[in-house]
Amino acid sequence: MIRCLIVDDESPAREELMYLLNEYEELEIVGTAKHGIEAIELNDKLKPDVIFLDIQMPKVDGIEVAKEVIKSTNVPLIIFVTAYDEYAIQAFELNAIDYLLKPVSQERLDKSINKVEERLDNISNEYEQKLKKLLNVITNKEDKNIKKICLYKNGTIVPLDINKIIYATVENRNTVIFSVEGKYEYSHTLSDLEEKLNLSNFFRSHRSFLINLDFIEEIEPWFNSTYQVKMKQINEKIPVSRKQVKEFKNIMNIT
Repeated sequence: MIRCLIVDDESPAREELMYLLNEYEELEIVGTAKHGIEAIELNDKLKPDVIFLDIQMPKVDGIEVAKEVIKSTNVPLIIFVTAYDEYAIQAFELNAIDYLLKPVSQERLDKSINKVEERLDNISNEYEQKLKKLLNVITNKEDKNIKKICLYKNGTIVPLDINKIIYATVENRNTVIFSVEGKYEYSHTLSDLEEKLNLSNFFRSHRSFLINLDFIEEIEPWFNSTYQVKMKQINEKIPVSRKQVKEFKNIMNIT
């Protein structure tokens, strides 16, 4: 749920915006504020994801509120709501995500909510990637001596350098690994392999594929905004599922 705080000194304006926002199942109105000081206090207390902030308020106006909350420990997204457009430039200088003119229409509000969702998704993905990188650094320091993995081939156990793995997949319910030295059987699940490798250059592109990003030769746009990747040294195209596309684009810096 996206946590919302409404700030407006006029009761009818607060109620109208509450009515409009209640149409969105993904939103939760966690509080309302009647003036700027209350807004600053509620931002610290309730930690909203987004503030719908009126600009023209007595004593502490919306511009001053925005200046304060962006310095706080909880920095929400800000959508200014006002009857005047003369503040627009100043609003965006304060990193507002959008600017709504009263009376607010449902159609215009839809666009604002889409911006909020997109921005929060990006923030979440950036945080997730940073966390993964941090965990990988920690894990790699702990497991820095693990450079090989033992696999089965023709009934024998073969040690393989991890950096020689091109990709792994599932064939007939068995996990198999394709490397620069050939094809091997792995006695555990693909998820187990993913956890064991746990390196930044390996990516679960699909529930049935784990790829080494260092071996990607080409990325080909596919249907439904997904991709196929052509791997080096093998004549194979591997899918990137819709579920994984956003993370893949972030990792590969695809814009």
